[in-house]
Amino acid sequence: MTPEGCGLKTYILVWLGLVVLTGVAVSVAGMDLAGWSTAVALIIAFLKSGLILLYFMHLREGGELRFLRWMIPGVLAILFLFTGLTFLDVAFR
Repeated sequence: MTPEGCGLKTYILVWLGLVVLTGVAVSVAGMDLAGWSTAVALIIAFLKSGLILLYFMHLREGGELRFLRWMIPGVLAILFLFTGLTFLDVAFR
């Protein structure tokens, strides 16, 4: 059963996007990116979680749950802020 606006083609494209992002994450894990490895992994994880939340959890169609569209990126931004501040603290000791 698919909701309005999301057909089988949409779900297949989202799934293919998740597969591609997983492949990128695996290939990046084997590369030496110096200090950027964690940042790249977090960006890929953010993109994958966004696809899952919007399409498979149907937050894209929920008009009454519009605040979640801003809450989830806000929480992730705070997570990135605290992670970055922790890395800066450890780097400059």
